[in-house]
Amino acid sequence: MERVLQRVVDAAREVVGARYAALGVLSPDGTSLVQFVTSGITQAERDRIGDLPRGRGLLGLVIREPAPIRTADINRHAQRYGFPPHHPPMRSFLGVPVVARGKVFGNLYLTEKVGVDEFSVEDEAIAVLLAASTAVAVENARLHEASQDLLGQVRAMQRQRDLFFAMMNHELRNALTGVYGWAERLVKGKSAESIAQAAREVYEGADRTITLLNNFLDLTRLDAGKVHPVWREVDVPNSVHRALTGVRPAAEAKGVALDERSPDAPPPLRTDPVRLEQILVNLLSNAVRHSPEGGIVTVLVEPQPAAVAFRVSDHGPGIPTELQERIFEPFERFDPHSGVGTGLGLPVSRRLAEVLGGRLTVESVVGRGATFSLSLPLAPPSA
Repeated sequence: MERVLQRVVDAAREVVGARYAALGVLSPDGTSLVQFVTSGITQAERDRIGDLPRGRGLLGLVIREPAPIRTADINRHAQRYGFPPHHPPMRSFLGVPVVARGKVFGNLYLTEKVGVDEFSVEDEAIAVLLAASTAVAVENARLHEASQDLLGQVRAMQRQRDLFFAMMNHELRNALTGVYGWAERLVKGKSAESIAQAAREVYEGADRTITLLNNFLDLTRLDAGKVHPVWREVDVPNSVHRALTGVRPAAEAKGVALDERSPDAPPPLRTDPVRLEQILVNLLSNAVRHSPEGGIVTVLVEPQPAAVAFRVSDHGPGIPTELQERIFEPFERFDPHSGVGTGLGLPVSRRLAEVLGGRLTVESVVGRGATFSLSLPLAPPSA
């Protein structure tokens, strides 16, 4: 855009025969100038003049009353305001509006007609034509910039899609490879102990694979806007108890204690019970995975004036501040080498929370664990 405007100003000064030319771009509200492209003065002269014009005097008149203005002497015009220090002396003046799609985009200014004392009617007609051409050039430049931005967004989406499916393929391959390997040991196992271990690993691997697929399907449906809550009156303690029951085997296997706290009895919550428990199970499973052996995972339920907050805390490694938003994106982990988690539970949980009219956030200090906070309104958003 800058190059287009500069070429227009240079051409206008040459064609009309002016010593100086400028094009002022109006602010969105049309009351001031946000860009001022000049021709005929050096950069050093511009720097000495200082800030952009503020649209006073004749410049302001062209802004307020978008019509051509000609005068032989700026200093004698009734609307003159004067020049700032270090400004080149100017007398003759011609200003015309630049109109694009019926809206004033800016103004073209020409000063100091070469060879004569003032600009002519013919000069004004030429300037009006140049302004019209400027409007077309500006519109084309804007369309080009918009198309480039859109193209960049499409390419970024394609890269994100390719990365997503590559990661999904990687996760599924890892999960199924583990299931296959342990299933082979189960078939060929000779001791009762090895068969029992293989059976457990097959079961857990199959469970992880199903969870991954369910999260993937939920994520695609959420992104497509196809998840619609089923609103019910929910007994909060029962929902929390069921979620804890679902993750207790994994916690016990790791020696992690589950601590449920609720200082005040929460009021009935009208939400989708299935989705609420899904979020809680995701948060609890995540906390158990990242907790050290023998650690504690705490669930705190806090009634609020118009909502209920569920806070799931662990004493794991914590999450660096700069990565606390990225973990809500698919397949993002703060430790990509840990092999922990599928990278879909948290993105699904945040999107589900938003569908339920709430929000999911995280607070964490590295080395001191993390707390995920789910806040849900007492009533559905549409109620």
